[in-house]
Amino acid sequence: MTGEAVQNRDGGELGPLKELILRTCGFTFEQGRERSLAEGVAARMAERGVDSHSAYHALVARDREELNALVELLTVNETYFFREPDHLNLVAGLLLGEIMAAGEARPVKILSAGCSTGEEAYSIAMMLRERWGAESERLFTVTGVDIDSGAVAAALRGVYGRGSFRGTGAEQLQRHFDPVGQGEYRVREEIRKLVRFEVVNLLNPFYPQAMQLSDVILYRNVSIYFPQEVQRRIFSNLAGLLNGGGYLVVGATETIHHDIGVLSLVQRNALFCYRKEPLQFRFVERREARRNGPPVTRSAPGAVPRSPHSREGVRPQPGEGKQKAAWDPGETKALFDTALELACQGKADEPLELLETVLSRHPGFAKALTLKASLLVNAQHLEEAAGLCQGLVARDPLCLEGYLMLGVIARHLGDEEEGLKRFREALYLAPGCWLAQFYSAEILAGRKDLKRARSGYETALRLLEKGEFREGALFPLSFNAGQFQAICRHKLSQLKE
Repeated sequence: MTGEAVQNRDGGELGPLKELILRTCGFTFEQGRERSLAEGVAARMAERGVDSHSAYHALVARDREELNALVELLTVNETYFFREPDHLNLVAGLLLGEIMAAGEARPVKILSAGCSTGEEAYSIAMMLRERWGAESERLFTVTGVDIDSGAVAAALRGVYGRGSFRGTGAEQLQRHFDPVGQGEYRVREEIRKLVRFEVVNLLNPFYPQAMQLSDVILYRNVSIYFPQEVQRRIFSNLAGLLNGGGYLVVGATETIHHDIGVLSLVQRNALFCYRKEPLQFRFVERREARRNGPPVTRSAPGAVPRSPHSREGVRPQPGEGKQKAAWDPGETKALFDTALELACQGKADEPLELLETVLSRHPGFAKALTLKASLLVNAQHLEEAAGLCQGLVARDPLCLEGYLMLGVIARHLGDEEEGLKRFREALYLAPGCWLAQFYSAEILAGRKDLKRARSGYETALRLLEKGEFREGALFPLSFNAGQFQAICRHKLSQLKE
């Protein structure tokens, strides 16, 4: 049955289906693509024995597997190995070299978002294998995700026909593939070991662990399926996955459309991509001395903290030949300053080790607890971070940092009710806290409480424009005032529309 026949028979009632697919998957079917939707729906209706669009809409709305089957028909998996090679060479060469130079003792994480049948993810893995040999298995992880479960299954099989090799030279074909049939080739095991695949809907902001804390995200030739609002939402979600200093690479024709102030547009080797600025941590000196930790002066620039095993600061105690370390407040503060400096450089393990020493001496040091919780949130150890913050507010009901971080953790976990409650508690303590205003507005906007959301964004923007950051930066935060101002303006423009 043709698309025209389907539309004529059922009164052209594709609207509810289009709305459902847009809401759940982000796909739009304007400008000539409605025909493909009509034909895909007709095929699935015939397969399921459904004779009306309204009945099929009801089926798709309640049956996730049927929605997935329809999506498989509607997505165009047009890709091939080594597509747009300039961008791939940029990633495998300059960008990964820059990230590795930072000296992180962990594998570099690369994400192919909208990976289709896997050619892009495998292409990167092949380039890594060529540059690093067997060491690539230790140095890198590559993850490919796509909404189309059929495409992901094909990627996992790793078998491809001639159409996938339009950009592949004979030498590359021989080096990385084994023939398995008439005109078909399988990716070799040494490459497949580098790559994992998952079925993921990019419109869903709660992404799996394999996508978190990525160093490079490839998001090329995917957003063309989405309307502008959905493009921006997904781009912002992906930006949130990046480590500080990480890169997000889009297709050449898509670059300018994503310059929305969330990431910095940078030029590398005559190509443009987006970069997440390295983590910037800020603190506010608290009014109450008890929340500042030990009453000591900050160590001088360049000062090296004494080792906790040093004999300095050891005082004689009663008893023959016995000594007990009396903790030097200046040394403890210097250890904390070093942990903060390392955190500002985007490191995690080293500052956490130093903070353990600091907290063993002063368990109630609020700033150290806050910094530790923030590092745990960045590493997605949300339950442990929540436990620290709950302890903070239990000991000190006026601890603004604790409420803010509990709100952030709740948002990470998808508990909007708890998040809004915590941000309101923060605003009760500090109405000028721009961060609590901003995140409250985000939750309210998602609930379609547009009037209150608009007020929250306006207040956050006003505080940012006035330069009143300190009241909002009461715990370590990756923060760029200009980017948050741009986001607030963008959100307000959407609400007006």
